[in-house]
Amino acid sequence: MSDLSLNLDREFPIRREWVYMNHAGVCPLPARVAEAIRLFADQAAAAGATRYADWKATLQRARERAAGLLGCEANEVAFVKNTTHGLLCVANSIDWRAGDNVVTFEGEFPANFWPWKNLERLGVERRAAPWRPDGRASLQDLEALMDSRTRLAAASWVSYANGFRLDGAAFGALCRRRGVLSCFDGIQGLGAAPANVAEWGIDFLSADGHKWLLAPEGFGVLYCSNRAVGQLNDAMTGWCSRAGYGDYEDHSLPLHGDARRFEEGSHNMLGAHAFDAAMGLFHEVGMDAIAARIRAVTNYLVERLRRAGWAIHSPRGEGEWSGIVSVSKADVDPQAVVKRLFERRVVAAARVGRVRFSPHFYNTEDEADRAMEAM
Repeated sequence: MSDLSLNLDREFPIRREWVYMNHAGVCPLPARVAEAIRLFADQAAAAGATRYADWKATLQRARERAAGLLGCEANEVAFVKNTTHGLLCVANSIDWRAGDNVVTFEGEFPANFWPWKNLERLGVERRAAPWRPDGRASLQDLEALMDSRTRLAAASWVSYANGFRLDGAAFGALCRRRGVLSCFDGIQGLGAAPANVAEWGIDFLSADGHKWLLAPEGFGVLYCSNRAVGQLNDAMTGWCSRAGYGDYEDHSLPLHGDARRFEEGSHNMLGAHAFDAAMGLFHEVGMDAIAARIRAVTNYLVERLRRAGWAIHSPRGEGEWSGIVSVSKADVDPQAVVKRLFERRVVAAARVGRVRFSPHFYNTEDEADRAMEAM
């Protein structure tokens, strides 16, 4: 389904006061998400947990909608606290042996650094391929680091720094060919570009909801493929990880045989209601339409910036573009630019010595013009 006839001012009240182009940071909440939070709070205050069966139904609907966005089965989706939590679930569920290694890239966001760095205590080496001078990460360079002791490859689907988007299908194919588990930090891509994890053939993807997914912080998704579950231990499981976990006296309950094993304790039902509302928006508008608008707005912004003398550091080719536009100009302090933009009600960010814009589908070319005027 695709519907871009939304009343954008009503759905995104942030637009009344701000040109918000920092969805690679923390997003503003759509009106429907804020309303879902209010309704849940009112219901919980008035009726406690008497509606818990309804809450569980909403949790399941959110799971199914998230699966649709990811391109996988609903039972391959677990809800986690954030991207880091999901990656920690992966890192600590593999039976590592001293001498094993993980391959990744340099310059990863810390969420995709520490879960693998922490494995050094087990004798596991983290190997990192450098980025190329053209601002791209090369799968050839990643493969060059692999050997017979490589157990997993971990990469950002989209770089938080310059927005380069890695080819998911090529990444999955490389890892399958080398017999290596594949894991994406997906937070900077999911909700901005179409995903199909099943088609890519990757094993894991973790993403929080508070960036491109237009949901609150503290509620995210972990995709764990059904084929990978059998290779994992139970270190990151708890009482809710068990089938029939409502039987509190039975300590012999079996683990869920799918991603739900990572939902180790009581669910964040407030977060689930907010996330479900956000997923409803994506379902209503359509991911292809959302991605097309993001590309159109970022292309327009890139052209305006280029004409104004800014160097563009974000690859923009087919299959590698994202919602992130990273720019710089000689002798211009990005922190000062971001501060000046903020004073003029335009929200961007400074990252790795550059100005970073990250508009979403509801931003317009007129707002891009306003941002340029503020520059």
